[in-house]
Amino acid sequence: MILLAPAGDFAYGNTRLRARKGELLGAGAYETLLGRDVDAILEFLAGTAYRAEIEAALAVSDGKRALHAALGRHLARSLGDLRTFYEGGSRELVDLLLSRFDLHNLLTLLRGRARGQTPEHVLANVVPLGALGGAAGQEIASQRELARVIDLLVSWRLPDPAAARALADAWPEYELTEDLATLEHVLTEHHARRLDEALRVAGPSADSLRELVAREYDAINVLVVLRLRFALQLDELADLPPALGAGRFLAGGSIGEDALENALHQATRGEAVAKLVAAARREDWRMPLQRIAAGGDLSTLQRELEVSRVRWAVGLFLRGDTLSFDVPIAFTVAKENEVRNLRLLAEGAGVPAAVLRAELIVPWGGRWDT
Repeated sequence: MILLAPAGDFAYGNTRLRARKGELLGAGAYETLLGRDVDAILEFLAGTAYRAEIEAALAVSDGKRALHAALGRHLARSLGDLRTFYEGGSRELVDLLLSRFDLHNLLTLLRGRARGQTPEHVLANVVPLGALGGAAGQEIASQRELARVIDLLVSWRLPDPAAARALADAWPEYELTEDLATLEHVLTEHHARRLDEALRVAGPSADSLRELVAREYDAINVLVVLRLRFALQLDELADLPPALGAGRFLAGGSIGEDALENALHQATRGEAVAKLVAAARREDWRMPLQRIAAGGDLSTLQRELEVSRVRWAVGLFLRGDTLSFDVPIAFTVAKENEVRNLRLLAEGAGVPAAVLRAELIVPWGGRWDT
């Protein structure tokens, strides 16, 4: 049961986070880093809030390996600090917000082993935060067989007992089909359902977190609808596949399953998009969806919906209640997006600046603010 969090529970932590907002990178910093090599990016970040993690990473490694390790550790430290700023009901909300990283790490470990990636490669994509972000995750990443990974996760009840049970239940089907996408969907749906249940009893203090989650899951569900429709139109599918046992769509969105299925079965793309626009009831989604109706592509839509999510969340710094959970949401999404941008810059050596710039999401402070 989530405790209700009075405004006073957020005052201290929100003050700390608003002070740290000034350390976040803006468009000017990203413009400076465009076209720089990894060593130059490391040098630049050593003069920012990333200094401690950069120095620690360079003591044992170099190049991209050092940079990616430093970015992961900095994100983990920043969000770990965030958790310590709150107590009681407000900390429980922070734990719900950060539970996404447990799911991320679980899927990263499973995907890495299923694809035969090296432990180093897998761990480079694990966020060192939560139940799988430390020694347990390192041990699991070192296993040679996926079955052994499953054994460890289930026996250690990681990342939590309920998720471990869901994994144990889903594993026999995977052994028959080796369908990694279905396994990932089952685990994601399980996480979404549990998060939705927790948020339903969390009270008004969780309203902004409910909207953040809804924006993420609505985007995933809308893309499922449109991908299936596109596959039918291109004759890649003869008919709609039956919904998985876990369900075709993720729980926790604001667009209900009936509305999604209704859009899926419309006669034309335009009619399907109209249904989705009406059900989403978000003005910032209207134009991206209408571009799809006019012949746009799904990869562009996916990016536009993610930009919308980031801008909405980071905008809570300005328009949100300073004594509410709005501030932790804004800081978490801003920091996560910042690390994403820096990883993109690190991998962008040789990519034209205009192309790379278009991939960055900069929610404030710049002439090319997206």
